[in-house]
Amino acid sequence: MKKYLLFLLAILLSVTIFVGCNKTPEANETESTTKAETASIKVAIDGNKFSDDFSEIEFYEELDSIEGLFHTKNNETNEYTLTMTESAYKELKDIKSKPVKDAYNDIINDAENYVTDIKYDDDFRNVKVYAEKDKVPEEFSDFDATLIKIMGSAMAYQIYTIEGQSVNITVFDAQNEDVLKTVSYPVVLE
Repeated sequence: MKKYLLFLLAILLSVTIFVGCNKTPEANETESTTKAETASIKVAIDGNKFSDDFSEIEFYEELDSIEGLFHTKNNETNEYTLTMTESAYKELKDIKSKPVKDAYNDIINDAENYVTDIKYDDDFRNVKVYAEKDKVPEEFSDFDATLIKIMGSAMAYQIYTIEGQSVNITVFDAQNEDVLKTVSYPVVLE
């Protein structure tokens, strides 16, 4: 009888081991997705870079609307630290890119302006501006108001990215795509 019970116990143990080891790929995918979602992304923001009309209340309300994003502030250094999941980081970037795209559309739609189109990469680091050459100012400097608006909008967005702030703007003649001007910020501002 003891041999029979030991035999049944051995079979039960073997079945348990085989069932426990049999994980499906779907379970593994879910496990890796969960790990990716809990990966922390940290962004440090210098509060001194915000404009005078910055509202800390509105800032916190916007951040609190994003699930998976947590924020702290060091009052001594005026630095905000955002810690978030990858999906929260993507949502934050989506929210912050909208005003940049709106500003670029305003520039394009301004009949007084020389800009006919603006193309850009995901983080607004490389911006291509297409211009009507005959409307470009004769004194076309790195501090042209339109270029400053393009740069300022991009850098306001980049405050929230982990890569820092930099914008390379190339202005092309819309007719033949000759390069009219190339400028890199913040290099020009230094």
